Amino acid sequence: MNQRNPFPGMNPFMERRWRNVHVNLTAMIQQRLGAMLPGSYSALAEEHVSVVGGEASGYYPDVAVVDEPWKRGVTPAWVPPGEVVTQKQTPVVFELEAPPERWVEIRHDDGELVTVIEVISPTNRDQGRAEFLRKRGDYMVTGVNVVEIDLLREGRRLIDVPAKEYALRMGPGEHYTVMTIRAGHAKRREIYRCGLRDALPAITIPLREPDADVELDLQPMIDEIYTAGRYWKVDHELPLEPPLNAEDAAWVAERLRIS
Repeated sequence: MNQRNPFPGMNPFMERRWRNVHVNLTAMIQQRLGAMLPGSYSALAEEHVSVVGGEASGYYPDVAVVDEPWKRGVTPAWVPPGEVVTQKQTPVVFELEAPPERWVEIRHDDGELVTVIEVISPTNRDQGRAEFLRKRGDYMVTGVNVVEIDLLREGRRLIDVPAKEYALRMGPGEHYTVMTIRAGHAKRREIYRCGLRDALPAITIPLREPDADVELDLQPMIDEIYTAGRYWKVDHELPLEPPLNAEDAAWVAERLRIS
């Protein structure tokens, strides 16, 4: 395949290596904003680790199966002296990783947190959904601007607009979204809709009033990540999950054919 992104917008096959996309896109957003913000602001890439128990994610290696743990010196079991063991079973050992959560913060020089930019991950949509929505609510209550960039297909969107109204205003078909919630306007949602066949938009990042928004162009970052991350090596013939409708699947096949 050509080493350039064969799609005009988001490449849906990049979702198969989303952890890497997430790391690089977060870093690029921080770098781009750091070069554009007014002198009284700073963009900071932040990270913390949360423990996810129980279920493994299809995207993060939350659970790893370790074979033959006894070779590393772990005692199989404690048996009281003289007791007969009638059945021995070697357990399967699971090691749980803690998937990191990353975001970009814009802070004023006086220390105030002004804007938070989140790149949505599968964990946010799935087992971490409740925690993510609580965090969003905390930001809103404390007067912080929130920008959520969602470039995923699988899972349920985090946009809290009633489903019927969303479908009426945003229309049918595959698309990605960016949602902005401005400080002081908790009931308003500014949503960018980007279809599967469209270039990703240049979005505006709100600062503290009366300072003007700054513009952040998403498409060049995705294209750069695709090339630098060698995403052309991802199997583009393996069917996407969830499946595309027939019309979009034909369009994707044609884009790959001519790339």
